[in-house]
Amino acid sequence: MQKQLEDWGYIVVKENGTIKEASADFCRHFDVKSSELTGTSIVQIIQGISPINLSKDYESKPVMSGLINGFSCLIRVSRQSSLLLFRVILRQDEVDRQDMMSFINTLSPLRVKKKSQNTSRYSFEEIIGESQVIHHIKELAARIATSNSTVLLTGDSGTGKELFAQAIHGLSSRKNHPFIAVNCAAIPDELFESELFGYESGAFSGAKREGKPGKIELAQNGTLFLDEISELPYQAQGKLLRVIQEREVERLGGTGSKVVDIRIIAATNRDLKILVQEGRFRQDLFYRLFVFELKIPSLRQRRDDILPLAYYFIDHFNDVFQKNVEQIDPGLKTWIYNQDWPGNVRELKSFIERGMNMVEGHSLSLESMYLNTTYVEADIQAIKQESTFSSLEEEVCKA
Repeated sequence: MQKQLEDWGYIVVKENGTIKEASADFCRHFDVKSSELTGTSIVQIIQGISPINLSKDYESKPVMSGLINGFSCLIRVSRQSSLLLFRVILRQDEVDRQDMMSFINTLSPLRVKKKSQNTSRYSFEEIIGESQVIHHIKELAARIATSNSTVLLTGDSGTGKELFAQAIHGLSSRKNHPFIAVNCAAIPDELFESELFGYESGAFSGAKREGKPGKIELAQNGTLFLDEISELPYQAQGKLLRVIQEREVERLGGTGSKVVDIRIIAATNRDLKILVQEGRFRQDLFYRLFVFELKIPSLRQRRDDILPLAYYFIDHFNDVFQKNVEQIDPGLKTWIYNQDWPGNVRELKSFIERGMNMVEGHSLSLESMYLNTTYVEADIQAIKQESTFSSLEEEVCKA
């Protein structure tokens, strides 16, 4: 049998903002007496509403939120002659918190005139590669994107972990909400908590008078990307664990918590299991992060993608530098393909950029790179010799 919704009651208010009367249902549900409310200002009873222009505010915003005797409520305001009627249509204990967050996430983004600088910039289509291994990782990441579970991206430096994080966000139900990236290695330890969790006025010397929201609050309804999470200070790890478990954040110097609805994607190029064993990373936080692990392959594990990536960067820098490079010299192509690229995609991009700065004509060559060409040519000859030796060996075996 369906539960009948409560009638939470109403308050009748004069245009000057004082209460004329309150209904019996309102007094009963909020444990107040009508005689005590009469003549009282409405802003003393409903905290969080503005005392200015009450009669005009309701016309543009007929439904508003406020705090009544400790309960969060939704209130509909309507006019009755020269009076205003504040009717409580919903109280916090009548709806599940997760249902309310889901409702907020479905609100139409059509009012947004331009794309926020905090939204994701990359999609899965912009992750370049045709190798089987990258296809597999992209497919797995796309399947994970549709959930709200925490994701841990692992892999060597420069493999494109943030690109994957943004692509996951862009395919999720949170795509119209902020994508906030935090590089845990770039923020000094003494500033980290204030940056991540925010602070209240007077929390420390030099704090802004109005306080400041942290990255977690800024990611509300969206995605918080914690890059290089292995560098997160140990004390901050405990506070982050609470955010993940309780979905609440408390600012430095604050006395209360704020409910947050965020998805966390973390990334690291280090083995968190080893850091846990060494006592440098909390085990309980590790298990909270280790819901889905996506290990992004290095370039040496996806060699078939090296040359497509090189040509992609050539096209990119053609636009940047107003060049018209169309091809890579065969000798340089062989050398590029056989390098291990320890810096991965980031290193390859920088390498191509260096050549594009100096190239003349339509072909990128060894000379364009200003490398030690003697060494590179010797390297290429060794590769060719190894290839020739392998071919001869195959012919001998066939004979």
